[in-house]
Amino acid sequence: MKSESDPLPAVLLVCPLKIAFQPTNTIYQQLSNKNKDPNPTGIYQLKCNTCSHAYVGQSGRPITIRQREHLRYIRNNSSTSAYATHILDNRHEFGPAEETLKLLKPCSKDSRMDCWESLFIHLHHRHNILIDEQQANDNNPLFELASIPHDLTQLA
Repeated sequence: MKSESDPLPAVLLVCPLKIAFQPTNTIYQQLSNKNKDPNPTGIYQLKCNTCSHAYVGQSGRPITIRQREHLRYIRNNSSTSAYATHILDNRHEFGPAEETLKLLKPCSKDSRMDCWESLFIHLHHRHNILIDEQQANDNNPLFELASIPHDLTQLA
């Protein structure tokens, strides 16, 4: 017994139409920054106002809260983060979030966040703008092979 959906393939055989699958979640959508959230989470960059080198971090909480924590470490003379250590040990200047904080990749706290952070640390290290206090120790050979989209390489 044939079901109602059986005649459809036969109709398509005589019709000059070709059927193709189009994904709704593309690589471009994963790589592009289209997040307009006023309190985004994800991979962020904190820039030093003195030497223009940067720290790369991740946060599953709003990045503005995480930036304030870094500033609190500096004000309390605590070397809890690599950014605070850089500012304190080198006697460099930090500034307000508008000048120093930049969202590099909006994403939620999951396993991909570590991968994105590793990629951005690698890119900062490769462009020689990563602060010395932060180590680029995840030398993933895929980062060298990958074709990095243009908007991801504009870090400074």
